[in-house]
Amino acid sequence: MARIVHIFTFRAFPTVPDGVPLTEAYDFGRFTPHLVNRPGDALRITNLGQHREVLVTSRQSTLAPLDMTARLWSDEASLAQLHLSYELDDPSPHEVANHLAIFCHERTSLSFDGVALVDWLVGKAGLDRAPRLDQDVLQFVELDDAAGLATDMGEPSKDAVAMIYRTAERLPDGGVPAHMPAALNSLAGAFAGHGRGVVVLGGQSGATAMTVRLTACELLFAVGRARHARAKIENLLQGSRTRDEAAGIWDDAERLSEVAREVRRQRTIMALDVQGYADGLFMPELVIDSFRTSFAEALRLGELTDSTVGLMDALSDVIGSSLADIQLRAAKLADTRERRWQLGVGMASGIAIPVALLLSYFGVSSEATIPAERSIYDLTVYGLVWALAVASAGAIAAMTLRQYFRTKNGDSTTWR
Repeated sequence: MARIVHIFTFRAFPTVPDGVPLTEAYDFGRFTPHLVNRPGDALRITNLGQHREVLVTSRQSTLAPLDMTARLWSDEASLAQLHLSYELDDPSPHEVANHLAIFCHERTSLSFDGVALVDWLVGKAGLDRAPRLDQDVLQFVELDDAAGLATDMGEPSKDAVAMIYRTAERLPDGGVPAHMPAALNSLAGAFAGHGRGVVVLGGQSGATAMTVRLTACELLFAVGRARHARAKIENLLQGSRTRDEAAGIWDDAERLSEVAREVRRQRTIMALDVQGYADGLFMPELVIDSFRTSFAEALRLGELTDSTVGLMDALSDVIGSSLADIQLRAAKLADTRERRWQLGVGMASGIAIPVALLLSYFGVSSEATIPAERSIYDLTVYGLVWALAVASAGAIAAMTLRQYFRTKNGDSTTWR
């Protein structure tokens, strides 16, 4: 007997109102106490029922009617996984590999009783809109025993590799790079091997198999979050191309601040929702850590995380330097405007003050001091008054120009 679980990932997933915690949906046995370390337990499990005699078809293939159980795993990040599980009476590697290949390679054309996969999910889960089927498909093969799955050298047999690579006709060239977590293979009569998209277990307890599946699914969620975080940042940068090409995003302080806020938010997501699950911080258990490390390596989660975090850190540095440059240029513009304003005020003062002096002198004079028949422009009489007015105008203009050129050349010395 072979139990097969097909796990399809979805993004842009609508909120599912019902659902139960993991421990209510599955039996994790001795691993249950470790689950309390998981923060918040955002995963919710929705049972979509058991479906008897479901005809699964694609453009090229047809599978016999299946007694299939469907469950939906959803989190709070618009990500979800559809788990379809059933048993095969014929556990031969050829038959198992055939099922794995159809559900994976032909997933975009799969239909259940004539209803496309995504539409079938929408109807069964009562969703208000259709989610998007993602590229990740994870599959589990759980066998009652490990007979024929490993060679005498402790390597996966051809039958195991055929299931891991979803083909019994032609195995991949260049050796067998399948992973075998040491702790899961340490007990007599037990086998565990996997590639990037298929995990084969033989002779493992139900609780161990379920905990391995949870670990793999959390790593798959982590990959989805990392991919989504990177896409958000790249979309922000791509969006800058629609703006003024001459200035672009790097000369737009408001746009840069928006990108900086999004980078900080996605950086937090990477730290909490990706790296925390990838390093096993929330569920430390020796047997499971062996699989977590092995499967994360197969998914290249470390490389994806490092490159995404590196991109965000580099962006933060560029944003910081760009904002500093914008602020420096803004300060220079403000300084230029201030100097021009000071020059204008100084010149205006150079005109207003002498005029005020003349008006104050001639305006308060009487007939006795300034007879009506005598012109105020008579320099033989009023030369000293006019000389003082002109001298004050010249002095103010000279001081104004002197201060203007000092500040223009970078000298902020105040008037003295």
